Amino acid sequence: MASTSEVGHAKNIANLNLLNTNIAALGNIYNPSNPKLQLAYLQNLYTTAFNYQESVNNLVAPYSLAVDEREIIFKPLNRELTKLRKAYKATDGVTAVQLEDFMTVIRKLKGVKKATTKTSTDSEEAQSAHSTSQMSYDQRTNTMDLLISLLQNTANYNPNEAEYQVATYQAKKALMLQKTQDVANAFIPLNNARSTRNATLYNDEDNLVDIANKAKDYLFTILDANSAQYKAISKKDKYNKCLSKINKALSHSNKALAYIKHR
Repeated sequence: MASTSEVGHAKNIANLNLLNTNIAALGNIYNPSNPKLQLAYLQNLYTTAFNYQESVNNLVAPYSLAVDEREIIFKPLNRELTKLRKAYKATDGVTAVQLEDFMTVIRKLKGVKKATTKTSTDSEEAQSAHSTSQMSYDQRTNTMDLLISLLQNTANYNPNEAEYQVATYQAKKALMLQKTQDVANAFIPLNNARSTRNATLYNDEDNLVDIANKAKDYLFTILDANSAQYKAISKKDKYNKCLSKINKALSHSNKALAYIKHR
């Protein structure tokens, strides 16, 4: 009862339901003095956790769809910018300085830096020279404004082909903004639902994993060590107690990773 993957969360909840079933089968033998270990409390905890997991499940699909739709807009961008560079270069009167300004914006949109003659032997520095943190969707959308302004202020830039026209890139930028906002709108309720679910399963003082482990500890005091019930519970107990500590540490990093991903 201690996995933190989306499948693992459901498994943790299902394990509590299985534990409750085993406890119910014991009848009056199971009679803890701790009210939080009583069967009614455990069953209510299971129902609460199950409902929270259902809320997460219902919000995953809208978020995934929003991410996919955003990717459809952003994925072709690098190829389109390569073609735009040729159209800009072919514009009458474009100077070397203007072309370099154009390329600076393009590199930001693509997430790469201008190549230098200095070669680093450090792998991290080499990677940094090739790709920068400006690849985030928000930053790329903002940089699109710079590209549009540059095209608007370049004399004689008035291509006949619609795909290179300023209006096309203005429409593209508006769509990039909308799809990025759609992801944010879908992410916030999903992240909130995950936080609520994780609090119940791992982070609250009386969380599902800890309560279930305490219930099993109590079971060990009333079951015969040679009984089938005892052996079935003890087989999983060492594994679960070890990972329950890992869950609490991972929950904070999972929230941060989820935020980074949606950006």
